[in-house]
Amino acid sequence: MTGTPNVGKTTLFNALTGRHNRTGNYHGVTAAVSCAKGKRAGIGKVYDVPGLYTLKSGKNEEKIAARALENARREGVIVVQVVNACALRRSLPLFKELRAGGYKVVLAITMGDRLRSRGGDLDVKKISAALGVPCAEADALSTKSVQAFADFLVRTDARAAEGAFGKQTDVSENGAIDGYTPAKTYGESGTSKDKTGKLYGAGGWLLPVFFLGVAGVFYLAFGTRSPGVWAKQAIDGAFGALAARAGGKIANSVLKNVICGGILRGVGGVLSFLPQLAILYLFSEFLEESGIASFLAYETDGFFSLLSLSGRAAFCIFLGYGCTAAGIAASAALENKDAQKRAAGCLYFVPCSAKLPVYLTLLSSLVENPFLGATALYVLGTGAGLLVSSFCGGKEEDFIMEIADFYIPSPLFILKKLLFRLKGFIIKVSTTVLAFTACAYTLASVNFTGACAAEESILAWFSKRLAVLFYPMGVTDWRAAFAAAGGFAAKENVAGLLAALCPEGLQLSRAAGAAYLTFAALMPPCIAAVAAATKELGARTAWKYALLQTAGAFLCAYFVYFIFSRGAATVILCLLTASAATAGIAVCFVRKRKKGLTKR
Repeated sequence: MTGTPNVGKTTLFNALTGRHNRTGNYHGVTAAVSCAKGKRAGIGKVYDVPGLYTLKSGKNEEKIAARALENARREGVIVVQVVNACALRRSLPLFKELRAGGYKVVLAITMGDRLRSRGGDLDVKKISAALGVPCAEADALSTKSVQAFADFLVRTDARAAEGAFGKQTDVSENGAIDGYTPAKTYGESGTSKDKTGKLYGAGGWLLPVFFLGVAGVFYLAFGTRSPGVWAKQAIDGAFGALAARAGGKIANSVLKNVICGGILRGVGGVLSFLPQLAILYLFSEFLEESGIASFLAYETDGFFSLLSLSGRAAFCIFLGYGCTAAGIAASAALENKDAQKRAAGCLYFVPCSAKLPVYLTLLSSLVENPFLGATALYVLGTGAGLLVSSFCGGKEEDFIMEIADFYIPSPLFILKKLLFRLKGFIIKVSTTVLAFTACAYTLASVNFTGACAAEESILAWFSKRLAVLFYPMGVTDWRAAFAAAGGFAAKENVAGLLAALCPEGLQLSRAAGAAYLTFAALMPPCIAAVAAATKELGARTAWKYALLQTAGAFLCAYFVYFIFSRGAATVILCLLTASAATAGIAVCFVRKRKKGLTKR
């Protein structure tokens, strides 16, 4: 399955195979080849390749797609070119290359419903006759349409085996097909595109509105008396009642402590954040599918150019807020390795969704209202990532992007994506966090001679040696040190371990709490993200970034503790000095970059 970017390839791939690969209404969602067995009768393996405009491009993801297509041509595999019904002409240059190269091409026309809603008409038979290739309409959101398209592919495969696959057709560069040129291409002009153009032209005021919307979503998730906080408290109460009820029925004291005190408290402590994550996930899915993510890339290109990146980096960072590993994988779509390294260096600091339970768990023991604190930590992580990226050298990246139309996505489709992401979170908590918490709680209950108090346990013996690194930030509790170490496996472990090992809450001073939060915000991503970086950039670069970030996180935490322990006046003075220094560096950097850009 191939085609130009943002025509619905991956959505159709998911419908044919039952997979849940990431989709979105913006350029470059797919950055690698995916393969899965078709779930429809008669469909074998289905490959989804990144979008491309030409087989001869030098871009990373288009090279990947071109290699996959060349393998398909050698093996005689059918190539399904997915095209947007609202912009058929845009797909003709690639179609011409595929036909000239001897590929067995089939056209799948998507977004026919949008074409008709704009007053257009779609005649699949005439398009098939004009192009000389099998052609069918496919609506990935309709089960009936997907089944009909699967049946069509099976019939087409039979025709290909018989050698009756269609004639070679002349397709001119300007979009004419055998002398026929469409009178109007819906979507490339007309009402929808006019509205999109007006919205992009109004970016001066629309971008601040977007950030206000983000602040509103954050408040809904973890503001005082917000729905997210209310739902979290309800789940906390439910797990507390379950632990009390289970404790009354378990006679063995050791087993009772592990199940009620460790597993239910640890896993329940993390699962209680599910409603708040659902609010953030819902917002991010709407941004991806509506086309607003494309608008953000367009509007932020000027800013990212100052960091030797392009607006395409906004897509990677946006994905990084959900999952750092996904953001790093998406960086393969960037133009060159230098840009990919800069983006990965930034993504190491961008807070993923798994850090939210950590932030809220720690903030709950320091402040009554975590809204401002959590927002500040998100800004801190993102700002640190952008700062690190700005100091990375290398070749700059050009930016060419196809602007996506704004539209309201299907609520059912958004709900399905939301439920899949929540399911993934629950599975991770029920496996990784559960196993980690159960093992930790067991090791905190025994030593080499048998059952014992937590302070004399195997876990305490190991963690007290690790805690030496946390002493300069005012953290002397070995449980906090072990929880931070567990975060390198999965960030959810930090919240789960603190809930299980510290039922009374983590007792830290304001200065130590601020330092520990700083470390949690700046610590390296989980092992899955480092593995993704290893795949994209190599093991040496990936682990070098992780080790340098770990050292930087400790140093920043030490500095924060030193400042906060000196009193409010010192804190205010240091904040003002840091703000002035940051502003001065930023102004000098921007002037230098603008001068260089003007020269070129």
